[in-house]
Amino acid sequence: MDIRNRRAAGWIVLVGLLLTATAALGETIRRNLGEGQVAALVDGKHLHLEAPPLRGEGLLAFTRRLTGTDEAARAVSQANRRPRRLLSGVRYRVPYEVLTPDLQLKVIGAMFPEPQRRSDAWSVKIPGSFRDLSLWTLSEWLTGTGTHFQEIGTFNRMNRDYGLVPGQVVLIPKHLLLPTFQAALPAPPQEPQAQIADGQSPQGEPTLDDEPDDEPPPVALPPGAPLGASPDHRLTFDSDASGNYAVYRLERGDALYSAVVVRFIGAVRAKEVNQLAKELADLNGIRDVTDMPVGQPVRIPFDMLLPEFLPTNDPRRQEWEKNRAASAQYSNTVRASRLEGITVILDAGHGGEDSGTNHQGTWESVYVYDVMLRAKSLLEAATAADVITTTIDDAKGFSVLDRDELPRSRRHRVLTHPPYPIRDARVSAHLRWYLANSRHRKAVKTSRDSAKTVFLSIHADSLHHSLRGAMVYVPSTSLTKGTFGKSGSVYSSRREVKERPRVSFSWKERTRSEGLSRQLATKLLSSFKRHSLAVHREKPIRDRIIRCRRCRPFVPAVVRYNEVPTKLLLEICNMNNPNDRALLRTKAFRQRVATAIVDGILDYYGQPALPKPVQVADSP
Repeated sequence: MDIRNRRAAGWIVLVGLLLTATAALGETIRRNLGEGQVAALVDGKHLHLEAPPLRGEGLLAFTRRLTGTDEAARAVSQANRRPRRLLSGVRYRVPYEVLTPDLQLKVIGAMFPEPQRRSDAWSVKIPGSFRDLSLWTLSEWLTGTGTHFQEIGTFNRMNRDYGLVPGQVVLIPKHLLLPTFQAALPAPPQEPQAQIADGQSPQGEPTLDDEPDDEPPPVALPPGAPLGASPDHRLTFDSDASGNYAVYRLERGDALYSAVVVRFIGAVRAKEVNQLAKELADLNGIRDVTDMPVGQPVRIPFDMLLPEFLPTNDPRRQEWEKNRAASAQYSNTVRASRLEGITVILDAGHGGEDSGTNHQGTWESVYVYDVMLRAKSLLEAATAADVITTTIDDAKGFSVLDRDELPRSRRHRVLTHPPYPIRDARVSAHLRWYLANSRHRKAVKTSRDSAKTVFLSIHADSLHHSLRGAMVYVPSTSLTKGTFGKSGSVYSSRREVKERPRVSFSWKERTRSEGLSRQLATKLLSSFKRHSLAVHREKPIRDRIIRCRRCRPFVPAVVRYNEVPTKLLLEICNMNNPNDRALLRTKAFRQRVATAIVDGILDYYGQPALPKPVQVADSP
């Protein structure tokens, strides 16, 4: 056999070995994309593009061509068992999540070849060969996170098991889609338009470039007006002399507080949940909330419903849809190796005279400060980020205590100039956002990019005792209007307040902030799940806090007045739940939470997770 034939035989053996190794990974479904490229789905959940390298192309150049960045080289290498060099004529896998947006669109188009795109949703028909595909995975591909699976299931009126079957058509609402898929949807039918004023969009709403902040709040749908379609198949609408209301019929296992108050009204804190459940029981003539039959109708007045559950023609719902659609246009495009050039501002809730939630001697302020310190330590050890904290505990400084239960302390200070020993919770909260704003402005002078700062306030909630897990609050576009500032010597004596005493945000800034913050929140909660940490089962990402029926919803001050575009308040667990509280009192749980936080931030900037630490069991 001459040398040419021996080389050919060698290539055949190499290709055969690669295909054999690939087959060992699991059942693979492939779709030809042309030009040597193939879309491949392994085990019903791992989606890849398989592509051959160009002549003379190494791993970095191959990665850059198909993902748009060098940062994905590690993921590409791992997907192909770390090849030393790329061989001509062999296809190599590129994970779907790191592909360029146009290639993601191409891969999805090949995997679901019968799209029936609507102007308001992306439609996919589950092929007959996709027997193990989950709604979570489908949500990850088209929205960037699996956490939207419940909202997609509700939109499609699916059973609670959210199962997918071959031939089923699934619609993904436009406001959830990744920007690439949103842009690929057909334009909605055009209606005759009135003359458009300067600074207005064709729909009569201000453009992203110039939005006044004094627009009036939406009025309620008047009683007796025609009611639009229900966004949730579990609700029906009606009205009487008392006004408009929704009706929910209890299903097996439902409780009034969990099935109605938490889900449709949005309250989660124990006091408010119990208060609203009692009010609903009185409105519906329910004498015993522990003995309600399956099918029991429960009336929910419109003024109690979250806007997303109102009829499609209700002004409050329409404003909510407008803001969600506007904020969904924004996503973080910054990719920072090892978080180089990124500023992370960490805020541990409460402190000093304000212990926060206090259950059986467990102070929220002490334990979330420990989580903050652990996240700070991980960021400083494993990344190049500039890490800033808003407070310090003079009793322990920035040292992490290697113990489960922590000593109480009231020696926390806000690190303004001069520092503020925390005596008043309100003053403390306001000085934190003044401090964050000052540090953010300094960071932007260096980075020249406001997206290179993130603000994270860490708390532990006090919810209804039945609820568990993490929840995130992001800034609502509609609830962050206006101009705000504080007066009095406790504020005016601080350098950070003097720099910029009052803040206000344009509509463009508010929608961008909601979009970026929602994206980071999604990354954080996905990271929590990867680390086997509980996440709140109903709407884990929220843009408002609900106190009572007639109370105005609000955004926490530390987020509401914060100039950092990417900002959120993270509730790591529910201290009113005995299992969550027991976990919080273990160092292993707090370390895992800190790792999940750092991994979420890394993911937000397109970086791989930290090396997996040794797991320490925590049983509660």
